[in-house]
Amino acid sequence: MSRARQVGKLRRRLEDVKSQWVRPAKADLSDHESARLATDALLDGGPEAYRQVLHQEGEVDFLSSAETQYIQAQAREPPRTPDTPGGAEAGPRGPDACSLQSGTYYPAASEDSEPALLHAWASAEKPCLQEPAGATVYFQTDKHNIRDLVRRCITRSRQVLAILMDVFTDVEIFCDLLEAAKRGVLVCVLLDQGGVRLFREMCDRAQVCERHLQSLAVRSVGAEVHCAKSGRRFAGRVQAKFIISDWSYVLSGSYR
Repeated sequence: MSRARQVGKLRRRLEDVKSQWVRPAKADLSDHESARLATDALLDGGPEAYRQVLHQEGEVDFLSSAETQYIQAQAREPPRTPDTPGGAEAGPRGPDACSLQSGTYYPAASEDSEPALLHAWASAEKPCLQEPAGATVYFQTDKHNIRDLVRRCITRSRQVLAILMDVFTDVEIFCDLLEAAKRGVLVCVLLDQGGVRLFREMCDRAQVCERHLQSLAVRSVGAEVHCAKSGRRFAGRVQAKFIISDWSYVLSGSYR
């Protein structure tokens, strides 16, 4: 007697939504173990191992070709640790050590004290909104230039500016931020870790050195790290842009 073929969570959902006889089920927010196993296999053994696990789990191919290539390109080996006395192997230690559980992330510990600028940022007054909240959607047209909208937002700021950028290479907007800092605006720039190199290159081309950035708080942030049981890992990317101005005005989106 043959065993029933295993059906993965995503495959089952797809079959249900394509059937007119199956009623919609409640949202299932539980962990997707088959996806974790397949991602681990891709990290450790490449596309062939990934497809093999999908077949064993009865699951659909849930990664695009771009995502598969990104994971393979960003895969990193587990950190090396010195041997312990007596020849025993040292286990993972420290904040950069990889857990044996996938999806576990240990943020890197910093020995540097928090800059005074960030203390000022944290203690800055955050007024309550006096007007009803609203939202406006802008599109790139001959009348509305999104980049000019971003620059006007920076220019009008008087108290604080928080900016998250996945890639920051616009020298003109960079000058707007430096000028805002000279006006006494508290400016905090958050960059995706993968985009720090491009930001440094922009500073080098513009001949902006560290002393010119003393009035800005520039930090990098990392996305979630997936760690396989073998210790191999890859980190995601921050793919977003937003600006918070004076605690009351927010711009979010993108432009080209």
